[in-house]
Amino acid sequence: MDVSLDLTDTHVLITGGAGLIGSSVVKAFQAAGARVSSLDIKYPREPRFVPSGLNAGSAGPGYVEHHVDITSEESVKTAFDFAADKLGPVSVCIALGALDFSVIEHHDSATTLSAEQFRRTLDVNVTGTFITAREWLRGLNNLPKTKKLKNPGLIIIGSESGVYGSKGNADYGTSKSAVQVGMLKSFAADAPRIWEGARVNAVAPGAVDTERFKEECREDPFQYYTDAQATVALCKPIPLERVAKTILFLASESFSGNIHGQLISVNSGKQGKLLYTEAEGRKRNPYLES
Repeated sequence: MDVSLDLTDTHVLITGGAGLIGSSVVKAFQAAGARVSSLDIKYPREPRFVPSGLNAGSAGPGYVEHHVDITSEESVKTAFDFAADKLGPVSVCIALGALDFSVIEHHDSATTLSAEQFRRTLDVNVTGTFITAREWLRGLNNLPKTKKLKNPGLIIIGSESGVYGSKGNADYGTSKSAVQVGMLKSFAADAPRIWEGARVNAVAPGAVDTERFKEECREDPFQYYTDAQATVALCKPIPLERVAKTILFLASESFSGNIHGQLISVNSGKQGKLLYTEAEGRKRNPYLES
């Protein structure tokens, strides 16, 4: 029985590759021997191509870094074209680029959430993911049907907020629900008709133990409890590499070749979001003396 991921020489393109989770995913695919293209709005305008990997000590037969604005069709197409020219057809697309919850303005209630912020979040997180996914699918459609392609697949990165919502930030919860349900199912129905065996899945992480999460918890220690303990069976956040390894698993046809159209939750057994603290609950409890 072959138990290898068999990702060697597979061209994997990752949007949001310079982010906290994205950079971990890039390293994971390089370690698996894949050809990796990392796209991010943070990168300089001048593309970077390294035939032998990111540096002398990294795995992987090729590496591309390219600036991209995922809300721009032209920008996404330019980045995909450059990546394909340097590393061959894009087989696996990881649609990770998005506005993270930590970088958008937080609200206690939707009553203070502006329509402008709502539109902006959906433009990046939903439209940007669509443009990315569509470019991947167009790339497959333009290939000769005689072409052999390993591990063709799209993995959309959602969030637990797409399952449980996000109190006060309907923009974020709505955006993640859209990509990990409606968009996932739509592309899952479409992709195998364009390219036989092409699979589409999504990953919805819970609270990931990134440096940003650690910093937020140092500023507000109660956040660790509300995000990673109160309704979480394993009572802890998700290690960064566990998210990356889940994505590797889904990208591998050898390991997950019959998993298609599915949302995989990586959330330490989360059952919901904490809506009321103990103190808030006591105030609303008619059986407790005020």
